[in-house]
Amino acid sequence: MPMTKKRKSPLDIALTSLVVVGATILILFPLYWVLVTSLKDESEIFNLPPSFFPEVITSANYAFAWTQTNIPVYFLNSIFYALGTLLVVLVCASCSAYSMSRFKFKGKAAYMLVILLTQLMPMTTLIVPLYVSFGTLGLMNSRWALIAIYAAIQAPIATWLLLGYFNSIPAEIDEAARIDGCPNLGILLKIVLPLAKPGLMAVSLSVVIAIWQELMLAMTFTNVDELRPLMAGVSASITRAGIKWGQMTATGIIACVPIILIYVFLQRNLVEGLTGGAVKG
Repeated sequence: MPMTKKRKSPLDIALTSLVVVGATILILFPLYWVLVTSLKDESEIFNLPPSFFPEVITSANYAFAWTQTNIPVYFLNSIFYALGTLLVVLVCASCSAYSMSRFKFKGKAAYMLVILLTQLMPMTTLIVPLYVSFGTLGLMNSRWALIAIYAAIQAPIATWLLLGYFNSIPAEIDEAARIDGCPNLGILLKIVLPLAKPGLMAVSLSVVIAIWQELMLAMTFTNVDELRPLMAGVSASITRAGIKWGQMTATGIIACVPIILIYVFLQRNLVEGLTGGAVKG
């Protein structure tokens, strides 16, 4: 006898809707408060009780942050770091994931375990050894050195994401191409990677977002404004004279806009890429 789906009562629907609305408000309120504060005059920010909407909307904080600070330089640096890291990660992770997915070799299980264990190491424990090593090698205040650190951190998780996706692509396709005389590198570039576009998109988005919002490593390995990323502009609002809340929140919104746009326009690709390799078929 087929089972009939139990219909939810109006009370269950109302409670579910209430929980969803409450959770949404809880999640979005900090972003809303940052936006509202960035549109307030400096004197209105400290009014008690605080206002949930600006009495007079002003763009002075944005104008000051963009024209009177190094925010444009930070912005371009963040783009350079994100794209440079992404290029290195995609090359290394694609080759590594493909080799683990298609070939058998000694130490394969240990290699995969080591890659996984690298994600268990807290970043704070690596800063001092990296700082000493880079200082000894004269690599401090170097864009390429910072990209190398970012790539080393992001490559393991990118490898695991791509491994699951490559495993979902039938190996018979590789064999057919190999019979036709296509080398392994050609199979990867011409066949596997085009079929794994959703997975590559998911990896690309996760890497770009992670690098875009990173601050700790950037502040540790660079001490000149010309090399620091956008998130450094947010922390630059904290001075000995106090915190410039208007400038800080305006910079925060400027930093959030690219990430929000990425989620709005590419969230479907992100979800498909993260779940596409979950089931082999």
